[in-house]
Amino acid sequence: DWLVRIEDLDKPRTQQGAEKQILAALEAYGFEWDGAILRQSERVTCYLELIDQLISEGKAFPCTCTRAELQQRNALHHYDRYCLTHGIEADRKSAIRFLSRTANQLFEDRINLHQDSQCSSGDFIIYRRDGIVAYQLAVVADDYAQQINQVVRGRDLLEETYKQIELQQALNYPRPEYAHLPLVLAEDGQKLSKQTLAQPLSLQEQAISQNLFNALWQLGQNPPLTLLHSDKMEILKWGIEHWNISKVGSAITQRDRLGDPSIIP
Repeated sequence: DWLVRIEDLDKPRTQQGAEKQILAALEAYGFEWDGAILRQSERVTCYLELIDQLISEGKAFPCTCTRAELQQRNALHHYDRYCLTHGIEADRKSAIRFLSRTANQLFEDRINLHQDSQCSSGDFIIYRRDGIVAYQLAVVADDYAQQINQVVRGRDLLEETYKQIELQQALNYPRPEYAHLPLVLAEDGQKLSKQTLAQPLSLQEQAISQNLFNALWQLGQNPPLTLLHSDKMEILKWGIEHWNISKVGSAITQRDRLGDPSIIP
């Protein structure tokens, strides 16, 4: 099964109509999802219950430190547990931090192979001071609720996996298998995203077929050139029948050798 999840917790950054555009793009490109769509904004109560559970078990604690205070103590990137040792002021808004107890974390990535964090990322936030549940907690809860056993996502989230594994262990959840794909970057080395004002994929039929072919090529699957002008469903069928995840790791080297990855050979 392949499931669709709308991660819409961060309301200040959620763009109006974004969900409709995402689903329309998936349908236009021939991707058919299984089951009902899960929206994180509809599961906040569940997340808050898990946070209360972690606090009651001594696995999370409130923190009132502002970004400026963290910078002043040189604790912005690795929290110094100031609020855990000094207590908090009752009249200040507080975040909730997970109490990290793991010096290093190991896992096997299906593309990037053996992963070993050299040190803990510190006591990371699972509930923000502005009242928003953090991504880390929400995705771990959702993966468990949806019985996800395989996660495929971008290489930019590889480091976040360590935090999610810690949460899975604390909640006695099973660990999914992970595969982190190489990213398509802009000329300046930045990933293509709404933050970098990247343009959305075209929904014109000819462009869809070209984009699907190019995606297979960039992922190292080496589709035949005769497939380039085929119907999108034929391209997807070829991709499913010939998919080999072991070839994905060589895709970066292949692109470097052939030049601009946006140019189909």
